[in-house]
Amino acid sequence: MPTIELLQSVLDYIEENLTTEISTEELAKIARFSEYHFCHLFSDIVGMPVVAYITKRRIQHAIYTISQTGRMIDVALAYGFETHAGFYKAFKREFGCSPSKFLKLTMVQKPRAVNLLEEAKIMLTNTQIKEMLTNWELEGTLKVEPTFTAGGAMKATSTWRIGNQYIFKTGGDIAGVRAQIAIAKALAINGMQVSCPIPTKKGEEFIIRDGRFYMVTNNIQGDFLPPQERYGENRSKIAVKYGKAIGKLHEALLKAEDLVEVNDTNMLDVVMKWAMPCTRTVMEQWGCPLPETFYSEYIKNFPKLYEKLPRQMIHRDANPSNIMFEGGNVTGFIDFALSERNVRLFDPCYCATGILSEAGDIEDGFDKWPEILKGILKGYDEIVHLENEEIQAIPYVIYSIQMIFIAWLIDNEAYKNCALQNRKMLVWMWENKERCFQ
Repeated sequence: MPTIELLQSVLDYIEENLTTEISTEELAKIARFSEYHFCHLFSDIVGMPVVAYITKRRIQHAIYTISQTGRMIDVALAYGFETHAGFYKAFKREFGCSPSKFLKLTMVQKPRAVNLLEEAKIMLTNTQIKEMLTNWELEGTLKVEPTFTAGGAMKATSTWRIGNQYIFKTGGDIAGVRAQIAIAKALAINGMQVSCPIPTKKGEEFIIRDGRFYMVTNNIQGDFLPPQERYGENRSKIAVKYGKAIGKLHEALLKAEDLVEVNDTNMLDVVMKWAMPCTRTVMEQWGCPLPETFYSEYIKNFPKLYEKLPRQMIHRDANPSNIMFEGGNVTGFIDFALSERNVRLFDPCYCATGILSEAGDIEDGFDKWPEILKGILKGYDEIVHLENEEIQAIPYVIYSIQMIFIAWLIDNEAYKNCALQNRKMLVWMWENKERCFQ
C-alpha cells in the first residue's frame, strides 16, 4: 500500500479515537513503519509532529462539542485533557484566547476529517516531476529545485525551478492557466519579459491529467532580492525601481486588456462583506484588537474615494518574490495566476506590504519601511501618474490588503506564523499612520 494511503489510515484511526489514549507506537504499527521512521514521515507529509496533530484535532472537536452542549469541563476531560487548566492552556496556544471568549466571537463549525489522499494529488516528488518532464524537449541539466512565495519565506507547493532555464507548474484551475498564458503572450507582444509556455512534444501549451494542468515555461533571468538588500543602504533607490517596474507593467497590462478576459473584483465589497468582519473577530481573538476608530474612519472615508480610483487589469500578486532582479535592475515579473481587474493602486501597495512582512527579521525594519513605501510610490508615480484621490486612498488600500490577507489566513495552518506577523503589521501601521502615510 502506498505511503499516503497508509498515513490516511492513521489519520482516520486518530479521528475515530480522539476520546481514547493514542500512542505513537500503535500508530506506527498501523502505518507499518518503525516508530522513529513513522514520526519523521508523519511530520514531513502532514506538516506537524504526530502528538501536536492529535492535540489539535482534540481541541477542534472538543470546542465544537462544547458549543453544542455547554459542558466545558466534562468535554475537556472526555477528549483526554486531565484538567480544565490543561485544556485552557492548550486551547489558548492554538486559538489565541480562552475557550469562552472564542465561543462568544465565533460560530463553531464541525471539524471536517483530513483527506490526505485528496491533498496528495498536488504533492509531486522530484521523480514524478522528472517523469512528467519527458513530455517536453528541454535542453540542459534538468535539476529540480523549489521556488518560494511570500517574499521568499514559504516554499511553493505547485511550482519548481528546472535547471536555470525553465519553470514547471501544476494546478487545478485550468481556465485560470489559459488566462495566465493569454496575459503572458499579450505582455510579450508589448515588450515585457515574462514566462511563456514551452510547447510539449505534441505542440500543446500544457498537459491535462486527472483534472490538473502541468506546464513548463521559460525562466526569467535573475532572482528576487533578499530582505537584507531591500532594507539595505540603497533601500530608497531599490524601492523606486520596484515602483517603476510595476508602473511599466501596468502600462503593458492596460494595452493588453482587450486581449485577455479576467475577473473584475470590487475590493471595497470584499472588505466590507468579508474581510473586515473576519478581521474584527480575529484581532479580538488573538488579543490585538484595533480601536473602533480604525473601522469607523475606514467606513467613513474609503467608500467615497474608492469610486474615483482608476481601475485596470493588475498583477494582483506583486509581492517581492514575484519581481526578478539582475545586475541591480528589474528583469521581469512571474506568476500571473491571480491577475484581475482591480484598482491599479493595489499592486504598488501590495509590493510594499510584502516588504513590510519581513521587517521583524531586520534591524530597525519597521522604522525603515515608511521610506521604502514612499520610494515604491515615487517610482510608480514617475511612470503612471497618481491622481489626487489615489494619494488620499493609499492608507485605505493598504489597510484593505491587510484585512483581506488576515481573513484569508484564518484557517491556513501552513501560514500560522505569517498570520501572526500580518496582525502585528496592521496594528503597527494604524498606530504609526502619520509616519507611514504622510
